[in-house]
Amino acid sequence: MLREQCGPYVIAASACRLPGLKWQPRLTITRLASPQTLSKSQAFPGLSPAFDTSKAATQFALELGRQLTRERSSRLTV
Repeated sequence: MLREQCGPYVIAASACRLPGLKWQPRLTITRLASPQTLSKSQAFPGLSPAFDTSKAATQFALELGRQLTRERSSRLTV
């Protein structure tokens, strides 16, 4: 698992083994608590594509998390 803080968010990226020796990216983004707001997390289940290694899948999830937080994507609801 990789964790990285991007502004008011913490990105947690990992991988889950699928049947057939493939790896699926896993991503959770948490908005840190502030004096005005509570901490809140959002998971992104079912990410694709499947990767041959857990490292590649985890790196994909981390890059996606960075992109979502940088762009303040509408997919990011926390």
